[in-house]
Amino acid sequence: MKLLLSRIFYVIGDWISLTFMRWGDGYGYPLYSKLMLWSVDLDVHGKIWQHVKPKKARNDKRQTGG
Repeated sequence: MKLLLSRIFYVIGDWISLTFMRWGDGYGYPLYSKLMLWSVDLDVHGKIWQHVKPKKARNDKRQTGG
């Protein structure tokens, strides 16, 4: 059920991005943003959205001076 709802939110958000945001000068962005975030949150197994592991912070040992 969550996967179906996630797909529906994705399709509606995609449709908004292809219509209102292009022709309306970004008019539909708040709704588009909410729908896509809800879609990502509902896709817990990564079937619609590819889950990416965050990169580890790099310890940069190069120091200036000294």
